[in-house]
Amino acid sequence: MTVDAGRFPLVLLPGPDTPAADVTDLVHALPAALRAVVLRPAADAATRDLLAPEGDPVSDPVAGPVVDPVAGLVAGLVAGLVRRVRDAGVTGRFALHGWGTGAHLGLALAGAVERAAGHAVCTTLFVSDAVAPGRVPAHGPLTHAVRRTVTESRLVVCAGPVPGRGLAPWSRHSTSGTEFVTLPPGPRPTALASLIATRLLPATTRAPRTPAAQQRDESRAAHATS
Repeated sequence: MTVDAGRFPLVLLPGPDTPAADVTDLVHALPAALRAVVLRPAADAATRDLLAPEGDPVSDPVAGPVVDPVAGLVAGLVAGLVRRVRDAGVTGRFALHGWGTGAHLGLALAGAVERAAGHAVCTTLFVSDAVAPGRVPAHGPLTHAVRRTVTESRLVVCAGPVPGRGLAPWSRHSTSGTEFVTLPPGPRPTALASLIATRLLPATTRAPRTPAAQQRDESRAAHATS
């Protein structure tokens, strides 16, 4: 039995502008029954361009939008993330949390594993700091490519004390329901961890992690976000 046996996997997908501290603070606040798997997309120029929230889809002035080249790049990026999830030892169901365009990437990842398996594998996609794909200002190559993606994963869309615009259309991306949650004032990682634990775990398994588990997960998060 491994040290992670019995811990439900939570894949964390930071956006390109998500501070590393936001990720490590969330990992620190998660309960023992959740195993954080941090996947920060590659930092190469092509990936940064795909994840950029600004700009328009690749297009031709005569033929109109050119979907295939962008869709192919996004598919390659998502396939790489699927391999990294499996390499991390996640072989069954899991949940996702994405910040910014990391949430859009999470939607693409949830859809990809669902299509491969024929059923939902990602049980819940948590969304932070991200308007729905295709909505201004989140209009870029990735968001354009996933704007029609629909998944069986349940969506939980998190807003700060003052909810932003462009969140409601997230409900179009799930057939299992979308919950909109306004986080209370105070440290956001703590509020997020509490929300995630409440939605994923029975009350009896929400105890804080042991120091050894905390140190192990923080080390993984620091390595993944460096």
